[in-house]
Formats: sequence, C-alpha cells, structure tokens
Amino acid sequence: MIDERAKMLIATIKKLYHRDAKHNIQRIFAKTHEADISTILEGFEPGERFDLFRMEPSIEKQSETLSHLKPEIQKEILSCLTNQEILRLVDLMDSDDAADMLGQLPEAEANAILSKMKKEDSDGVADLMGYPEDSAGGIMSSDYLALNQNLTVSDTIKNIQEEDEDIGVAFYIYVVNDNEQLVGVLSLKTLLLSKKNETLKDLMFTDVISVTVDTDQEKVAKVVEHYDFLSVPVVDQNNRLVGIITVDDIIDVIREEAEDNLLAMGRAGLGVDATTFERLKARLSWLLLALFGGILCFAVVFFFGLMGQQEDENTVLWVLAAYIPLLLSIGATIGSQASTVTVGAIRSGILEINMVKQHLFKELKLAFLFMILFGLLVFGLAELLLGPFNVSWLLAFSISLQVLISMFLGNLIPIAISRLGIDASVASIPVYATFADVSAMLVLFGLYHMFY
Repeated sequence: MIDERAKMLIATIKKLYHRDAKHNIQRIFAKTHEADISTILEGFEPGERFDLFRMEPSIEKQSETLSHLKPEIQKEILSCLTNQEILRLVDLMDSDDAADMLGQLPEAEANAILSKMKKEDSDGVADLMGYPEDSAGGIMSSDYLALNQNLTVSDTIKNIQEEDEDIGVAFYIYVVNDNEQLVGVLSLKTLLLSKKNETLKDLMFTDVISVTVDTDQEKVAKVVEHYDFLSVPVVDQNNRLVGIITVDDIIDVIREEAEDNLLAMGRAGLGVDATTFERLKARLSWLLLALFGGILCFAVVFFFGLMGQQEDENTVLWVLAAYIPLLLSIGATIGSQASTVTVGAIRSGILEINMVKQHLFKELKLAFLFMILFGLLVFGLAELLLGPFNVSWLLAFSISLQVLISMFLGNLIPIAISRLGIDASVASIPVYATFADVSAMLVLFGLYHMFY
C-alpha cells in the first residue's frame, strides 16, 4: 500500500504539473528514489505520466524508474519512445529487468533493439527472454561474478575491484572450475578475513545449494526461505552457472504467488489487470457450479414441500422458499469473487492510485453480462419445470437484481472498509455476506409482495 509520503508527493506534483512548473517537479525528482518516482507516475493518467517521465533529465534514473514500473505501464511508456531511446534505457538496466521490459514489445521491435546492443549483453538478455516467466531462468539475472577456483584471495579482490560496478557481488562469490561448472561458494566476509595467498578452492563451501533453469519460481522461493539465502545460483543441466536469483526477485515471486492464492481461494481467477472477457471466463465456471448446487437444493425443497400436494395459495411461497438456496449461492459466489479481486488490488496498492474507475467499470460491465446470462438461464429452467406456477419472470428478475447488488457490494465494501482504516482482507467477506443475505431476501419477497 502507498504510504502517506507517496500520497503527498503525488498530490504536490499534480498541482505543480497543472501549473506547468517543470523545474519544481525536476527538483523533487532529483531528491526522490526511483521506486518512489515510479509510484508517483502510476498516480497519473497515461499522457501526463509520459510527460513526467520525460521531465527526469537523468537517463540513468529514467532507466531505473522504468524497471520499477508495472508491466502494463512499462508497455505504455515504451510505445511513446523510439527504438533508439529504448536502446539507451535498456543498456543501463540489469539483464533480468531488460529481458522483462523487452518482453512487453512486439517481437520485431525487441529483436531490432537486441541487434543493436553489445553482443555479450544482447546474448544474455535474449537467453533470459527464452525461459518461461514462472521458471528460475525467467526470473534470474545474468549479472553475476563467477571466479575460478584456482585464484588466490589477492587475485580475487583485484578481480572484484576491476569488475563493472553493476555486477552483483554484494552477497556471495560463486566459484567455478575451468568448465564454468559451479563448484563452490563463499561470502565476502570469508574472503576478506583470509590470507592473501590462499586459493578459493581452499576456502569455498563445496556443498552448494542451487536450482536449475527450469525450476518453478515457487520452488525457488521455498529454497531461499528455507535456507535464508540472500541469493541463489542457477545452473543448467551440466551444472554450469548461468545466473543468480536475488532476494528482491524472490519477494516479487512471493507477492505474486500470494495474490494468485488469494484469487484462487476466492474463485476469482484473475486480478484487476484482466479484461472484462478474461474475468468472465475465469469466474463463470464457479458460478455455473454454484447454480448447479442451487438447483439441487431447489429440487430437495420442492420435492418435500410440493410434490404430490394440491396447488393452493401457498404454492408460490413454497417455490420461493425452494429458490432461496440458489439465490443465496449465486449471490455469495459472485460477491466473494468481486470482493477477493478488490481486496487483492487494495493490498497491492493499485486501487489507491488510479485504477478504481477502470476496475469498477469493468466489474459493472461484467455484472450486466452475468445479469443477462443468469436471468435467461433461470427463466428458461423455470418455464420448463415450473410453467404452471407462473413464477418464471419473478425468479429470473430476482436473480438478475441479486447479481447486480452482489457485484456492487462485493466491490464497494472492501474499498469502504479500507478507507475506514480496517483490514479489508479480514472484514470484507463477513460484512459482505451479511448485507448480501439480507438483500437477497428483500429482492425476492419484495418482488413477490409487489406483484402477487
């Protein structure tokens, strides 16, 4: 979630932007970390966002800021840049960040940029782009320092001092043999406290914990968590060192997996970045299952309440009573799906920035699609099975209204709870369930008393 400082910066820069105070904004950017600048940019509309991005005079800071942005915003900014400008930014990025960013571009454009990069850099980035996104190869960085086991301590220190400052040697030194195979690891502390004439082979820890390029990212996260590593080496099938995964990448994996698990538990499938059609596909199967369960409950109540009895004035009430489980089941499922997606977005900070309107608009479109779908399904089933009771339109209209109300409550309750300073992930579902159950009864019996 965005902290108060970031909110204050966004509000301040919005005022300065509308006053066209470019120099004031640049002074603020000069004192602001790249990660905070990316948060600020996400608080603006696309056109404004690109203007602010270009106000940063430092190409190095632009590159770092771009690497912190969400993929969809990266793609948006990249679409406004020339290939030459993108090349300058990519050249300053870590290989894993460069691979992720180029993956946002059409293949032809990405290849054109890769062809203009230094061969050693382009080869590394191209290799990373070839791995599945959820594998160790897809999240590793090829910016690492591998040193031969026969080097002495003094030679090793000299090599480190001569290496590019961007090489990630802050955590561990990985030791390889003449065939570039990983044979050991040692810490910087061990290196600095050892005698100058000792070799790495004598100092290294040989029982190295590593992962292969095709290891699932969730398993990599478990390895890092279990051993409390700051980074983990990645090897190919021949045990050659090809990259490392640092703890910041693991944090991203843990966050992504937590969001996926939250959506799975809520039977929501996809988050706020998904299109309306993607949301429809992800949620529909669970709603149809809820419909089937509701129909079974209806059959049980209908069988014991009406089967073999003469039709009288209480018949419609029995039908409505049998219909209650179906109405509650659909309302509970569709509302919990909406609530889960919204809670996930609140936890990640998205709905505190600029996606509330877009998210609610997509959910509203989805609500109307579900209203039509389930209204028609219930009407058709009621006409087929309950035609003589003349309640088809009532049942169809009530479920359509309940779908709309459930989507409305499922999205707005977490936002309202969050604004009150309460943890939305804890309170949203119980609060929603209370209101949804009451609304279902009001809709069903309110319509009955209005028209019967």
